[in-house]
Amino acid sequence: MLIRTHMQDLRDVTNNVHYENFRYKKLANVSVTDGKVKDGSKVAPGKKSPSDPLSQMNDERKEHNQKMKKMEAEMEQVFEMKVKEKMQKLKDSETDLSKRAEQMKKSLEAQEADLEQKRREFMAEKSQWESMNRPEEGSPKNRTLKKGKKSLF
Repeated sequence: MLIRTHMQDLRDVTNNVHYENFRYKKLANVSVTDGKVKDGSKVAPGKKSPSDPLSQMNDERKEHNQKMKKMEAEMEQVFEMKVKEKMQKLKDSETDLSKRAEQMKKSLEAQEADLEQKRREFMAEKSQWESMNRPEEGSPKNRTLKKGKKSLF
């Protein structure tokens, strides 16, 4: 009767307390002596003793954290290099654009000067042509034009 009523409690205590204590003691007994474990198997060189699972887990966690920090530092370096490259490309393109703008400005100024020179030449040629072909006031051509204008209006 007692076993039947307290069976679940007995199972829980056995699993949680007795089995975990047994497991811890067995794992703690396994230690390294001159590269050999007490049970006769060898530990690989560079590997740590599985004497204490908690310390082994802590060591693994430390190693993992160190690896993560190293990877993070490498990633930051790569990121900084990429940023520097992009900044250099931007500076190069900015200088290229400013050179192009300066060249276009000079070209435009040269075109303006050329057009101004052509305009002066044209105006000089026009005034010369007008002075050569200017009708005199007393000429018959001028009278006809004046009469024609009056009759048209």
